[in-house]
Amino acid sequence: MQTITTAVPQNICPLVFAAVATAFSLFYGFKAPQIFGVDHRGKTRSWKFHQFWLNFAGSVTGWLILWVAIRRVSVVIGSAQAFKMSDFILFLVAFIGIVGCLPLSVISFIQGIHDIAGRVMGAVREREQ
Repeated sequence: MQTITTAVPQNICPLVFAAVATAFSLFYGFKAPQIFGVDHRGKTRSWKFHQFWLNFAGSVTGWLILWVAIRRVSVVIGSAQAFKMSDFILFLVAFIGIVGCLPLSVISFIQGIHDIAGRVMGAVREREQ
């Protein structure tokens, strides 16, 4: 017969964190079009699934990065190490993902690179003429 102390996991924090992360990621996956004001009436099932997957994955990514950032901070607090800019960036990306903005941020970043590359190629073509 198990006692209560052996039946309950010793460190329940990861389980609670995973449950909260899963619940909120599912929420953002299903509700992101409504939250961000995207009209999804008349859209195909594949579009709706893509929106679910994109927003769910973005939120899960944010929660995973938050877990890494929390673990990093717990190491830094108990040692002589100092906080680094990368710690701040981890928390920033985690926040962007958790609040459902990571997909748009990534798409905007990629579009910005595309625009810059287009301008550079245009400038190169003008120089060659």
